[in-house]
Amino acid sequence: MPTHFLTAPMLAGRAHSLIVQSRLAISLAWIAGYVNTAAVLTCGVVTSHVTGHASTLGKDMAQRAWSDAALMGALIGAFFLGALVSGFALELGRHRGWASIYVLPAAIEFVLLAVFAVGVRLHDDAAIEVGGRLWWMTMVAALAMGVQNATITRISSGVVRTTHLTGIVTDLGHESAQLALMRRLLGKGPRLGEGEARGPSVQRLVLLSSILVAFIAGSVCGAWIYFELPRWSMLAPLVLLAWIIIADLRTPICEIEEAIVAEVADAPARRTGIAVFRAIPRGGDARGDERGAARGEAHLPDLGLLLERAGEERRTVIIDLSNARVFGPLAASAIDGAFRAAERSGHRVIVAGLDEGQRATVNALSRSDLLTDANSAPTVAGALEIAEAISRDGPISR
Repeated sequence: MPTHFLTAPMLAGRAHSLIVQSRLAISLAWIAGYVNTAAVLTCGVVTSHVTGHASTLGKDMAQRAWSDAALMGALIGAFFLGALVSGFALELGRHRGWASIYVLPAAIEFVLLAVFAVGVRLHDDAAIEVGGRLWWMTMVAALAMGVQNATITRISSGVVRTTHLTGIVTDLGHESAQLALMRRLLGKGPRLGEGEARGPSVQRLVLLSSILVAFIAGSVCGAWIYFELPRWSMLAPLVLLAWIIIADLRTPICEIEEAIVAEVADAPARRTGIAVFRAIPRGGDARGDERGAARGEAHLPDLGLLLERAGEERRTVIIDLSNARVFGPLAASAIDGAFRAAERSGHRVIVAGLDEGQRATVNALSRSDLLTDANSAPTVAGALEIAEAISRDGPISR
């Protein structure tokens, strides 16, 4: 194994990584705000706020307005069904080993919004929809929002929602207060790249603020375009969602290569019980050429499958991400999935190739101490030292 494998360039800087992390959440929040406003203007009903639907359902039932109550109940059910469909689509992609498991739910959302766009196209902008058209238009919009919210929740490991703002504003206020108190009482504030399990993060605040602003901006754009071009107003979110799908399909996919332990870090051949896998973006090489680096983030495959390749004899699995160019919500989700799979199978996963800033970003996105000194190192040599310490002293809890 060439020595440059251990000295390959690190991933993109923090400023770029913040853009990568926020891009998908901001785009989907904009779409949600836009669609919600379009539903209000055409049908008089919001489609992404299940809490509001539940409150209205209670009011309608108390007033014995059974037809209105039925609509609210159906909207809640449609949102749930959308989340269910997203879950099935994601699991289907994962089990079949698709390069990107998120394209299918995004495509389903696109089809649902296209159907809603047909309703907007046929809508008489001088009145609010009633009857059958009201039902099917609101149902498909709620389905689309359920698919979207479940998908971004999976991508961000439960950290981000995009179809409603209650949790976003709550977290934003709470973590802003924590930051202010840390700066005022302790005389210090976290750096941009920091992220802790229970502490505030500047990156986290930027992401939450961006989602809030994007949702409001989508609502403003949805209303303005509807008033100007009511019959074609749904074209904008469809174009944006199509761009997201195409960009996802064009993102390089990391291939996983198994390395010989003795060659990776000039290690003695006596090391046993350890498997080392390195992630390389498709179309690149181990060094990561300049053209590859310019493409930005790459997708990681299902890292849990590496444990099956390691087998029962090799219980420690080192995953080297030095050249992977993975840095964002998708990477955090994939790494978290690898640790969860290891807990089930009895393996030990050690992540190599991420520096302190990159590790802090993954922790901020997962809202946990996902990567620590006990399970990650900036080089494969460091990861091997952790593995040897485990074999000498026994397992170290993650």
